[in-house]
Amino acid sequence: MSRAGNKGGESKMDIVYKNVEQYNCILRAYRLARWANHAWGLLSGEQLAEVWNLCPSMAAFCALLPGYAICKGWIVEGPVGYGVLGPDWALPREPGGPPALVVEIGAYGQIRAQLWPGETVLRYEHGERFAQATVADGMVVGMDGYLAEPRDWARIGRLLIVAEQPTDVEAQGIRDTLRNMAGDEPSALKEFDKYFALSGPEILVGPEIIAA
Repeated sequence: MSRAGNKGGESKMDIVYKNVEQYNCILRAYRLARWANHAWGLLSGEQLAEVWNLCPSMAAFCALLPGYAICKGWIVEGPVGYGVLGPDWALPREPGGPPALVVEIGAYGQIRAQLWPGETVLRYEHGERFAQATVADGMVVGMDGYLAEPRDWARIGRLLIVAEQPTDVEAQGIRDTLRNMAGDEPSALKEFDKYFALSGPEILVGPEIIAA
């Protein structure tokens, strides 16, 4: 039995009984969903734990959550429907392993997060341009990109911190590692710093709007 933390909307009273490592993936996905104002991200930590304790596996959680939340009255239909009712999941990377939770953010799915036990992969795409980073144990352990702008590295850095809720030292390490990918030009570093300082959905808009 384990108590979830009270970060990112989770409550001290959230208690999960099985597969705590996989439940931590749910919490990381939930923090991103809450940041993005997805319907399931606005549930309470107690509600998440209730669903998890009924079906303590990531694939089963993804299947049960939408209908369960609607039937319980936790999520109600609004002018644009029910909204995003839960994370998706992808096939395991190896036979017998856990699936990845998948959270997409943005009107066109510009941000795609894949979450495994102990690992978060976050990718930003805009046309051919992309930036991607992997965090494990509070550290950036992999990066990839093509034509990525400084603001793209800042975007994934900020959202990795949202998902992971690292210590201050770990957060600084994530920031510094991704800032190094922005290049050495003062204008590039200025753009990175400007975007990294943003904490809401405005982080996804273009520089012409941010500069306005």
